[in-house]
Amino acid sequence: MTIEGQIRVVGILAVLFCLYSLWMGQMTATGLLSGYTNPVLALELAANGSEIDAINRSENGKATEFIQKHLPRDFGYIGIYVVFFCCLALLLIEVGTDWSKYLGWGAVVCALIAGGFDVIENLGMRKAVATSAATDSLANSIRYPSLAKWALLFVYCLLVGVILSRLRGWFLIPGLAFLIAALLGLSGVTLNLLNPKFYWMFPASILFLGLAIVCIAITFTLWPHKVLNKFLEPY
Repeated sequence: MTIEGQIRVVGILAVLFCLYSLWMGQMTATGLLSGYTNPVLALELAANGSEIDAINRSENGKATEFIQKHLPRDFGYIGIYVVFFCCLALLLIEVGTDWSKYLGWGAVVCALIAGGFDVIENLGMRKAVATSAATDSLANSIRYPSLAKWALLFVYCLLVGVILSRLRGWFLIPGLAFLIAALLGLSGVTLNLLNPKFYWMFPASILFLGLAIVCIAITFTLWPHKVLNKFLEPY
């Protein structure tokens, strides 16, 4: 496959990622602890068994029902984002030069390991929504893999953001969006490690990550030739 073809494949994967994200859906719920309103994020980062129990009681069990429907879809989501992130990083490795190739390989490693932690997190969440009296150890078996997953994904954003920003021009839009997502997300992860509760940095980082991916979905799919020409321009 030509490089132009690879660019279009990455763009199509980005489109698929966006569509799957919409299909996954979102829910807000009352009665959650530590300032959360999203039951999925609340369960991912629950600090103790009491927070898991509050999620299972929230909205008369509707939050738990939503999570139970969400988890099978999330396994597919893991596959999609790992493939998309790896293909994007591998493309940047192929068209990159000197030290940017090392950043690209680092991004591939981050995406793969993040997917592994995400699977571990989901297995713990399955246990959490099936119990009536959660323990602190169960909460930790979900929270720490989740924090590791988020940290690795935000490091991925940092590495890819540096590579794209270096290209300048319109690549600065997704590049800076990736970098902002990384900085917000890593600050949220650090604060959550120190004091487990909801932080606005998590949803804000996802917003900027979404902006970067939408930009890639449009440009890489519709104008792969222009993207290739930009890659080939001297820095």
